This record gives sequence, C-alpha cells and structure tokens, in this order.
Amino acid sequence: MLQDGIIEPAATALGGATFAADAAAAAGKISTKQGGKLELLYQKVAIGSGKEANNPWLQEMPDPITRATWDNYACISNTLAKTFHEELGDDYEINADRKVLTIKANGKEVKLPLLIVPGIHPETIAIAVGYGRGDAKLIGKAAGNIGKNAYPFVSFNGQTFDYFAADATATATGDKYPVGLTQTHNSYEGRPIVKETTLAEFVANPKEVNADRAKLHHYGEDFAHDATMYKDVHMVPGNGVKWGMSIDLNTCFGCGACTIACQAENNVSVVGKEQVIKAHEMHWLRIDRYFAGDVDNPEVVFQPMLCQHCDNAPCENVCPVAATNHSSEGINQMAYNRCIGTRYCANNCPYKVRRFNWRDWNGADSFEHNLYDVADMNDSLTRMVLNPDVVVRARGTMEKCSFCVQRLQDAKLTAKKQVVRLKMVKRKQLVNRLVLLTLSSSVT
Repeated sequence: MLQDGIIEPAATALGGATFAADAAAAAGKISTKQGGKLELLYQKVAIGSGKEANNPWLQEMPDPITRATWDNYACISNTLAKTFHEELGDDYEINADRKVLTIKANGKEVKLPLLIVPGIHPETIAIAVGYGRGDAKLIGKAAGNIGKNAYPFVSFNGQTFDYFAADATATATGDKYPVGLTQTHNSYEGRPIVKETTLAEFVANPKEVNADRAKLHHYGEDFAHDATMYKDVHMVPGNGVKWGMSIDLNTCFGCGACTIACQAENNVSVVGKEQVIKAHEMHWLRIDRYFAGDVDNPEVVFQPMLCQHCDNAPCENVCPVAATNHSSEGINQMAYNRCIGTRYCANNCPYKVRRFNWRDWNGADSFEHNLYDVADMNDSLTRMVLNPDVVVRARGTMEKCSFCVQRLQDAKLTAKKQVVRLKMVKRKQLVNRLVLLTLSSSVT
C-alpha cells in the first residue's frame, strides 16, 4: 500500500442483469409529469448528489443548460414565469440578480432564485440537490454556505425515494438574489458562429454553409491568403507545420468534462462566485449553449469555444510588447513574463476566449507570510493540485488556451529519445561489427 499508494481490493463477482432497451418507455417517463401541479428535484451534471460538493472545480463548472455556477436555483418555463409576473417572460439572461421564489412541498419550504429555461414543462420546477451543506467553517470553503438544501423535499413511498412532489407550490417573494452566470449573451455581435445544415443539403450544395463570405469580395478569391498580412511566412495555411484540433459538433452534448479536464491540466484558476458575476471566470475552454426554434420546445446547440490559434490572429497585431506571438508551428503563444496587462488582445479577440488575471489566484507572486498569500497556496499540500509541467500565471497577465503545448513538447522529446536510442543501437551494432572484422583479420 505504501509503495503503490492504493489498496486493491479482491475482485468481486458481478451479478448479471437484463437490459430491455425500451427507449420508448424511458422517453415516456421523462416527458410525462409524475406528480400533481408542480414537480421538483434533479441532479446537476457537476455536483450530482453533492458528495463532491467541496471540489471548487465542480462548483464553478457552468451547468450545460443554464450556464450558472456556485448555486442551485429554481428552473422554470417562460409560461410558468409569467404566472408570477408578466415581465418575467422577457427576463432571460440580462444580469446576475434573479427574482426569488418560495417553493413549498411535503411540508417543507425553501427560497431560491429562478432561472427561465426554454423547453421545461410548464408545470415543472427543477431544483438541483447536493447544495446547502451549511456553515463553511464546518463544512468546507467550497460547499459551505452555497445554495439551499433540497433533499427535505424527497419523500419515501415505502419502497423507494420519490424525487418529485405532487403538492408543490411556488410564490414570488419580491426579493432578488445574484446568480453567477457565465453566458449572458446569445450572439456574437451578428457573427454566424454556429451554422447548421443537413447532410443531404450539404452534399447538394457544400458552399451554401459559407455563403455569407461571398459578401467579402474585397478580400479576393483566396480568402485564406488574401486576408492575411503575412503572405510569405510560415503562418499562411499550407506553409509549414500547423497544429490543430477537431471537435465533432454532432457528438458534443455540452457535458463540460473537457472544461474541467483543461482546468486540471493547465492550472486554470477558480475565482469564486463574486468574480464570476463580474465576468472574471478563467476557464480556457467554455461551451456556449444556444436555443433554436420554438421557445416552448426548442432545439439546443452546444458550441465548444477555445482559442482558435488564428493564422491571421488579430490579437498579435495589437500587443505593444509582443507578449502574444505566432510560433513556427502555427500556435498563438503567450509569453507571460512579457505581458504588461493592456488587454488589447482580449478586446481584439472575436471569440472572446482570452482570460485576464485580475487577482493573484494561484499565489504565483506570494511568499511565506506575504500579505498577498491567497487560497492557502503557500501550503505544500494545497499546491500539489497544480500540474508541475505548466506554469502558474501571476496577477495582471493574460492567458488562454495553449493547445496543451506541454504535451506537444513531451511527445517531441519522447520521439527524440527514440531516435537517439535507435542511433545508439545502430552505432553499437556497427562497433561490434568492426570488432568482429578486426578479430577476423587477426585470425586470418
């Protein structure tokens, strides 16, 4: 156990189970209301039942649908919202302050802010469990004093627990409560970032998807080359190495696992609810969510968004100290110790994927007993969460997706070691062959 760091239990026999695969029945249970006038309770993707609620990565992971962090809330439809107040029908993602509802069920009550989510059943109130642990001093910094406990709404029917209530009621309190939303927009200033089509339509006319570019006649016939300032260097498509990454948008359903994986890999900071409300969240990779169609039964489109490492990057041209530059392999780099925090690059980024360190989140500039020590990051155990292959960024610097360049470099070094090893093996074989030839000549 001391050597391996883990105790491996004996393998247990797993009992077999039948799987009916009755998709129609499962869909019917999802789409059919189980209770009376209003229903309650579900598990959020990140927090689940709440057993890992003290993990701040999970608390700050935006919910795939609501894009909210650090709280639970009452999700209701536009139709139900209008029964509380007519103006709520237009109150989608305007600001952090949300109107508060008092929800009562099974003899219990809780006050929660409401979020209007298109597509929810008009007689359903969805409340996430796993929150409301209690005092932060006793429970932990992440889970303590966050959200409200919805488990008292759960009832036992004699055999199983019911996560819905037939007699739930909701009333507006007139109060407001701030919720940390990471997506407060629904478009990119008119830019057609998300495009949808069918395979049949694409096969029939593959150029129709990018028909909007036909308006850019002043760029010439070859947009990729004519739109760049660097016509004769490596960053022009087709010249030299160009790292890239493909994301299958047909497969992505916005779970957010990649967001947290990126956070763990690249020492991306947790900033807390107050800073999320100020739009200071630090995730290098986000997943934007868009609704399309009928507000009562919409389609949902997920758009993973990270640094595109543009060949003609608008961020590079405006940096006064060349802190952001283009590598010989097509990567849009950041020299952190050169950055002076002008944020010109963030202003020039059309995808809004650059993140600015408003505070010293990771204690990168901290020393023992320093006034600026934050998040207990001078504690050796706490700092073990950081990836030693990736630098931590200091206050006042800009950061963003690096294409996990540390992994690219590691693969290069591994390849180089293999080449060196093969050369050494061949050299040894050659030396042995010369020795044999020499011995053979001596014998002769």
